[in-house]
This record gives sequence, structure tokens and C-alpha cells, in this order.
Amino acid sequence: MDFKDPKIQKIMIGAIAFFIVGYFWYTRLYVKYDTQIAQKSSEFETITTNLRNVEMKAKSLDALQVEYADLISRYHEIEALLPEVKQIPSLLVQLHTASSLTGTRITNMIPRTLEPEQFYNIASFDIEMTGTYHNFGKFISYVSNFPFIANISNMELTSQNLAISKEAAEENSGSRKETLTARFVLSTYFVKEGERLSELVL
Repeated sequence: MDFKDPKIQKIMIGAIAFFIVGYFWYTRLYVKYDTQIAQKSSEFETITTNLRNVEMKAKSLDALQVEYADLISRYHEIEALLPEVKQIPSLLVQLHTASSLTGTRITNMIPRTLEPEQFYNIASFDIEMTGTYHNFGKFISYVSNFPFIANISNMELTSQNLAISKEAAEENSGSRKETLTARFVLSTYFVKEGERLSELVL
């Protein structure tokens, strides 16, 4: 190869110029922009991953909100069966109504001391009442349909002495004679104030 040949020299100069331009393009532009592209690609992947996580959390949150609302609704239904202590007068009203509607007569009612349990208290009353077997059965049915939990325990039934004079029988001929004395414990329950749930805002 004759380096003195002008054609060869032009080719060599062109090759050197091309190499120099290529070198500066690679070091000053390509590497710089390639690094930026890699950084942006990494940021894009991170943002995309975060968006997908947010979408999944949003879907999970919607499902949790629906489940939470359902559980709160069920909790309130159960809570309604365990009235607050200030609603104990409602029990007495319900008791008096049941007695009136069934023809029974409450002759004695003594409140017991509150019995604390794990998350609720028990309010009990010693009750004595008179009536017929049929009316007492109706009374028990009314108690089972109270709008809150009520329980009857320690029941004692005693038949009354029905030996009456002929005159008394004639006086009571238009009414049903009380044939039964019932003694039992009526209990109702209410949640302790510190145990009541507070709703969360999701």
C-alpha cells in the first residue's frame, strides 16, 4: 500500500475522521443518553409496579369495605340483643306488658346484684307470679320474643290450693281461678361500656 498515494491518504483521513466522530458520539452522546434511558426505564418499571400495587390494594380495600360493612351490620344486630344498662327499664315495661297480655300477675320482683362476665354484665330479677298453667306458658312465649336476650332459670312451679266454699265459687264463676304460683329468675344481658366497638373510617 502506497501511503503517498493521494487516494490512500484521503481514505485514511476519512477513516480517522469517521473514527473520531464515532468516538465522540459514543462517549459524549450515546453513553449519556443510554444511561438516561436505562434510568428512565427503571423508573418506569418502578412506577408501573407501584401503580399495579395500588390497583390491587384499591380492589382489596373495596372488598374489605364491603366485608367490614357487613360485619358491622351483623354486630349491630347482635348488639341490639344486648341492651345498655339504661335500657333495663325497657325490660320492666316488656315484662309488665307480657304479664298483662297473658293474664298472669306478678306478685313479687326483687333485683339481684349485677354479675360481671368477660365482656358483658348480667342483670337478674327474682320474680314470683300467679296464674294458670296455660297463661304461664303464654308468658314464657312472650319472654322468648322480647326484642333483646332474656333468660328464665331456676323455675319453681307450685299448685295452689283450690278448695273454696260454695259461696266463693259462685262469686268467681265468671272468672278463671289462679291455679299456679311460679318463682323463677329472669336475666337479661348488656355489653360493658368499654367493650363496645367503635366504627372505623376506611
